Amino acid sequence: MIVRNEEKPKTLDAANRDYDKARRKKLRKVAHRSSEFFVPTGVGEEFIGLVGGGDYFIVLDSAANGTGKTTLGVNVLVNIMYGRQNGWFDYPLFNNWKFPKRGRIVSDPTTIQAVIIPELKSWLPRDRYTTEKRGKNFESYWKTDTGFEFEIMSNEQDPKEFESATLGWAWLDEPPPQSIYKATVARLRKGGVMFITATPLAGSAWMYDQIVTNVEGEHGRRTFITADVESACKEHGTRGFLEHAHIQDMLSEYNEDDMQARAHGLFQHLVGLVFKRWERKVHVIRPFPVSPREFSVIEMLDPHPRNPDAVTWLAVDRHGQKFIVDELFENVTGDEELAMRIKNKASQYRVVHRLADPSAFVEDQHTGMSLATKLANHGLRYSEATKARRTADRRIADALNYERVGNEFIRTPELYVFNYCTRTIFEFEHYRWDEWRGRSRDEHGPKEKTVDKDDHFIENIGRGLIQEPAFIPYDERLGMGDGALAGGGVTGEIEESSFDPFG
Repeated sequence: MIVRNEEKPKTLDAANRDYDKARRKKLRKVAHRSSEFFVPTGVGEEFIGLVGGGDYFIVLDSAANGTGKTTLGVNVLVNIMYGRQNGWFDYPLFNNWKFPKRGRIVSDPTTIQAVIIPELKSWLPRDRYTTEKRGKNFESYWKTDTGFEFEIMSNEQDPKEFESATLGWAWLDEPPPQSIYKATVARLRKGGVMFITATPLAGSAWMYDQIVTNVEGEHGRRTFITADVESACKEHGTRGFLEHAHIQDMLSEYNEDDMQARAHGLFQHLVGLVFKRWERKVHVIRPFPVSPREFSVIEMLDPHPRNPDAVTWLAVDRHGQKFIVDELFENVTGDEELAMRIKNKASQYRVVHRLADPSAFVEDQHTGMSLATKLANHGLRYSEATKARRTADRRIADALNYERVGNEFIRTPELYVFNYCTRTIFEFEHYRWDEWRGRSRDEHGPKEKTVDKDDHFIENIGRGLIQEPAFIPYDERLGMGDGALAGGGVTGEIEESSFDPFG
């Protein structure tokens, strides 16, 4: 019987040589940081699932410094362009890509050259892609042997340059200008996914409004996660890679502004907010019927000649609990139209008192009439409100305050906001202290004034709370008509309210 060479049993030496060859090949892969061996942190695993699951169009990783967000972003791309590399990426988007095979990476110039390009070269399979500079001082165009191509663009380029091409994916590393974000979103017109890995420093406030507070937008197709630096800790994180002692050394050098974004992955612009106890998950609630027998309502008006007029309706229950139940924020053509729109809203409530900014009582030099007088002629009688802004802000802060241990509330807030009062919510999340700029930040103490912007409903609410409005019992003789603002509480036995803001 003749035995062919390939069928002969291997000698021990030959087997050892094959084993050493395979081992060296594997070590070369590891040395090259092959995506086959990439292991995400716990938060990174969650991010991969959000991107790869296919349920979201926009996915934001709001991450602290040092959490490995750029490495995570590169490995997401590898699994998009070359298919699933390991079990961490076993999701529909990586197993079966159905969108255009063209993408875009956007970051700042320094990060592109110092971080992103080296990371791409470390993780993309060797000899399976080509690059071109195409007039840039870095390799801006990349093409894989799987048919994918992408460009790397700087967020300092003209937004018009982002208007070309149909994309299937886009990765924004660090917050770009909003104009570039919108131009890139428009390129995903045939479907796909955009993911953002960013430390939310100054200049990223638009992402908070566009994504974090708007996750229901695009038919619920936006989502985000937050990655604290401790999520990458060997001791306290899941599959972390940073020593806890090194994290502590780093944190000791951060000031309050840096700590918010660099250590916790939270938006830095929120540091300067006036009402630091405001929390959307606590203070914003689902609407409920505002019964005229169970609630008395005060109405506050802040008129403007150029900005929209702002009107707030504040309901008070038998226990002094307060709720922003409605708002009006519109440009109107005259006092008659304003009166009509106010009446349409107010007809739903038992309004017992009306307050207006002092500017409403200034007489026009041509007509000799004030806005308050004109509105009174339409049946809306307002009292002049206070301009004590600091006192009003302190009163709002007191009303927002609460005490909580874990998930249990020891003391609930005095004030809540119905979830459709979107402008009011916006102002609570944007009303901030004014800050010194440039060198002045180091040469002066904090300013004692707020930014005179995004504060129309804040002014209304402060003026209302300063009045210390109490519940006024329903009077059958007055019905839903105007009453008088009560100066004190209600005497007598009061039945318990059935409202539970956390139910």
